[in-house]
Amino acid sequence: MSVQVLYTDLPGANFYRHLELHAGSRSTLDLVLSNIKDPLRGTLFQRASIDRPSTYDALSYRWSKVDPRHPVSIEIDGVPLSIGPDLHVALLQFRSTNLPRLLWIDQICINQDDEEEKIHQIRIMGDIYSKAQTVLIWLGDSSDQSDVAMEFFPIFVDKVRQDDERSRLQQSCQPPSDVIEWGGALATVLGKLFLHPWFGRVWTLQEAALGQKAEFWCGQKSFPFQILETFERGCDGDRYGHWASALALIGSGSRRSDPENPDRSLIAHIHVVSTLRDGSGISSARILNTLRKLDCSYHQDRIYSVLRFLDSSLVREIVQKRKPSPAELYHLVAKHGIQRGELEYLGAAGLSQHRMTYPTNDDDSSRPRLSLPSWVPDWTYTIRTHSYWVLNSDCQRKRGRPLYTTGRFPSAEFSWSFSDDPPTLYGSGVVMDEVNECTAPFHVPRLPKVHEDQRTKATTVLTAVRDLQSYIASCTELATKCTTRYGSSNVERACRHSLVGSMMPDGSGTSMTGVLVRASDEAVDSLFEGFQTQASVVEEMDWFTRRVESGPPFSQDDYDRMVRSTAAAKSLGSFSKKNNLMQAMAEACKGRRFFITGEKRYMGVAPDITRPRDRICIIPGCCAPFVIRPKGKHYQLIGECYIAGIMDGELMEEDISIETIVFE
Repeated sequence: MSVQVLYTDLPGANFYRHLELHAGSRSTLDLVLSNIKDPLRGTLFQRASIDRPSTYDALSYRWSKVDPRHPVSIEIDGVPLSIGPDLHVALLQFRSTNLPRLLWIDQICINQDDEEEKIHQIRIMGDIYSKAQTVLIWLGDSSDQSDVAMEFFPIFVDKVRQDDERSRLQQSCQPPSDVIEWGGALATVLGKLFLHPWFGRVWTLQEAALGQKAEFWCGQKSFPFQILETFERGCDGDRYGHWASALALIGSGSRRSDPENPDRSLIAHIHVVSTLRDGSGISSARILNTLRKLDCSYHQDRIYSVLRFLDSSLVREIVQKRKPSPAELYHLVAKHGIQRGELEYLGAAGLSQHRMTYPTNDDDSSRPRLSLPSWVPDWTYTIRTHSYWVLNSDCQRKRGRPLYTTGRFPSAEFSWSFSDDPPTLYGSGVVMDEVNECTAPFHVPRLPKVHEDQRTKATTVLTAVRDLQSYIASCTELATKCTTRYGSSNVERACRHSLVGSMMPDGSGTSMTGVLVRASDEAVDSLFEGFQTQASVVEEMDWFTRRVESGPPFSQDDYDRMVRSTAAAKSLGSFSKKNNLMQAMAEACKGRRFFITGEKRYMGVAPDITRPRDRICIIPGCCAPFVIRPKGKHYQLIGECYIAGIMDGELMEEDISIETIVFE
């Protein structure tokens, strides 16, 4: 019998279907892949309405294709329906042994052969999850010690919370609990939990955020989503390093989306879901920025999956479009956001971030290369730099003050307008100067890998130190041309501030786990001076190694120097854990290059596709300046930049000329 018999046309736009899952025994995975004696059965209710919802649970899970080698199905109203193996195991777990259970499951409750119905159902999916009594987040059957992680994580979080509270009461920074120090195998177990594909899907934000209650399930073990919310809040208010240590432990076993900042990727995802759950304000640009790292079957889903959190007028426009392309949706969302004053969209945009302009090393051929206006963000892939607007937002949220306030115009209001053929943005700004010279792009030096032998590690560290020294020297040399702007005594310090974006970690966290705040002159000088000390020790260690390898005879001077080198090496400890300057420059300079301007002799760092004769522009309301490129009478947006001496809005105190700027 055809599966089309299962589905009748829904009577209206606000209608959907429920699955009544019949009672039955709960089977284990080995029986799932064989002819089980108690197959799944259910009834499909065709006329459920979001205006008059029943009491039901909604399933959030990883979609898996039907496996022809091991076909599994559910019998619905006497008709067998093939389903994926992950869903099959979930249904066996969640069905009751004595009563029917009402569920909403997209793979079953939506006619997957009807494209029109799928479009309509996607539009009300937010309502479906928000009306659900519980969202059941299914991470699959137990495997790879997942039971250990599921049982331990609630205990783990509670223990860290207790340690943090104890330190707060005693006003002392005690070392993290021995729970955290277990490390090793525990990191791997917890890491595997967060490597589950569920955490990599764009739809998970909506599914976890909207349910009245959300629960994680893996096999027969479960814990409420509130456990992760507690963890995220703990990291937010970390004073003694306990939460940062716990996060680093989990991150060390989970390198999902950002190999250099695994911890930040994890906590950002949890934070956005948690914020959406409690109804706190969060910009649509920030939500979409989180989705950059996540996977989806159709790139339109990067917008459809968060419709519930977008402005209602924008949603109406989106709904009216018939099968829009990703580029059309991104353009519409950016236009609407900028009109509403969400200028984070400009911070997320620019040719330096467009996949069409600058393909990344980790290019995924399944992700399209979109032709977009320079002022429209391309949400289809992970950005190449750490955006100033994101770091600024983090600092504002966690510390109550912004990181930068370059474009503050306290007594002025500015409007934006658009034309559609070609897509053009009309705004206001200050074109303050022209790029004159640039260094080569900054490349984050490679650090030793755990599995490498000691000689290879030593060589790698030496190369990293020398590369970083060479880059700093080239920037410092170029910066000397800006003496007239900064003064001979401050020009080197301005260069240093530029190379780290005047940023440093706040509190106990590292640059990967802690919020970044503005760094003082003394703190920036300390970073660079500390690195020079490290560099001299590394050079001594290299001399020591080469001298020992060359063999005797050794002079008294050799012996004396060996003793000094050994003592210095012990004081250095692990270079990879103490390379604070390298971490700071990775935050500020990755995907960027150092530059100076022509007439006014400013210095800073800008996107690595910046070139001489590009312009520097300040846009009212934006935290950082922008590099823009002339194109006829108009401009193309290149991307955010840092400029020493204007990041606190100093330029706004001068007599400046605001002009109309047109972006293509």
